[in-house]
Amino acid sequence: MENKILSTVKAWLPHCILDGHQDSEYSVLQDVAEYCLTRFEGEVEEQQMAKEAMNIIGILYGGGSLHVRNAIENEFLERLACCESPASLRNTWPIFLKKCGRCT
Repeated sequence: MENKILSTVKAWLPHCILDGHQDSEYSVLQDVAEYCLTRFEGEVEEQQMAKEAMNIIGILYGGGSLHVRNAIENEFLERLACCESPASLRNTWPIFLKKCGRCT
């Protein structure tokens, strides 16, 4: 049975999912994180695609259950945090925080 993460990413971000990762929400979240990371440093169009992906994950996080939020924190946000510098986090995380409703 598909859960909220899988169904949402498959519907809105199918281009982010690598072959063979379609059945695991954790792999799908890691794929979306990698997709975002590879596009943050690209052209304006690529950066916009990464922002759209982060918007969708942010909406999932904001309206998700504890399980959904934990999965996003452990697989998506952790991957972004480990691969980015403090300066780049300043540019990318506000996008996520606004969509998930955790902005102060």
